[in-house]
Amino acid sequence: MSIKFEEIFKINQRIEVFVPSRSGLVEQYRSRIEDINADNMVIAMPMTKGLPVMLQRGEVFFGRVVSNFSAFEFTSSLIAKQLQPLPVWIIAAPYNLKKIQQRAFVRVDAALPVQITEIVDGKVVEDTIVNAVTKDISGGGLQIATTRLWQIDTELMVTVNYPDIGPLTLRSKVMRIQQPQPDRTVFWVGIKFLEISERDRGNIIKFIFKKQLEQRRKGLE
Repeated sequence: MSIKFEEIFKINQRIEVFVPSRSGLVEQYRSRIEDINADNMVIAMPMTKGLPVMLQRGEVFFGRVVSNFSAFEFTSSLIAKQLQPLPVWIIAAPYNLKKIQQRAFVRVDAALPVQITEIVDGKVVEDTIVNAVTKDISGGGLQIATTRLWQIDTELMVTVNYPDIGPLTLRSKVMRIQQPQPDRTVFWVGIKFLEISERDRGNIIKFIFKKQLEQRRKGLE
């Protein structure tokens, strides 16, 4: 079933805008739809600390909107800026419109080095170190490719080296296991973070948004 543009976007609707910062991370801002036209949309100029968010003409960004109790992601680009009578962005009509689960963390494919140790009776067992690589990551956990097979609900201490963030060591739990090729002892292990600060989770999510943005830009080249 196709998603109809006119059923999702409405004037005065709140939206979230995700824009790459100079540091290379992706920043999140709030905005509002001011007008909708056949080939573009006008939104309130995103602001940070009282100053306009910097974005160059033609630069791609993506956003999120909630409509009819469902959340949607979209891609767009800046056409022009206008200061009078209100500071606004004129943006290309949103495309790549996709329904998402609001409560689920966005997941993206990424190969990052991981070091894992088991937790037994609440204590980290140092001689159980396993080196692996992530298959995909999210703000709530990750999936790794490994030759080591754990039981479901096994608790682990997982250290992931995230670009732009650095290594994070997080108490986690094995949630699911797949063996994609029965004749090979390689497993895809789904791991959920049990203990993570909102700051660390936010940094992971910003890294994921940056990676998504890079992938979408490549798709336009």
